[in-house]
Amino acid sequence: MTDASLLAKGTVWAATTEAAANQAFNIGNGDLFRWSEMWPRIARYFGMEVGTPLPLKLAEVMADKAPLWERIVTAHGLKQHPYASLSAWEFADFVFSWDYDMFGDGSKARRLGFHEYVETEQMFYQLFDTFKERKVIPWS
Repeated sequence: MTDASLLAKGTVWAATTEAAANQAFNIGNGDLFRWSEMWPRIARYFGMEVGTPLPLKLAEVMADKAPLWERIVTAHGLKQHPYASLSAWEFADFVFSWDYDMFGDGSKARRLGFHEYVETEQMFYQLFDTFKERKVIPWS
């Protein structure tokens, strides 16, 4: 998992650190988690019970959501972007269908001096709180 602000910091670090010049890095939050453990925590945040996993393909479920996206854009004065360009649902289907743990090694960046860290669970809560405060998503 990578927080957008952490990725931005990592990008600036890589662009301005001589030792990082012309190299590629994995910038990740730094902690490890399993979705099977994270989903119940997210459910608790919203005061929800966790249901039985329901296999579904996001590419299919989200295929007809362009009109909904347009309503959200209009209602909140968002910048116009084609719905099809916002997400790669097939990639999400690929990532969420793994039946094994995937680890990204960020130690190369740490060895060269990038030591920022984000706790993923807290990152989610902060994002949800921000959306709630801005009334971007209408949950209470």
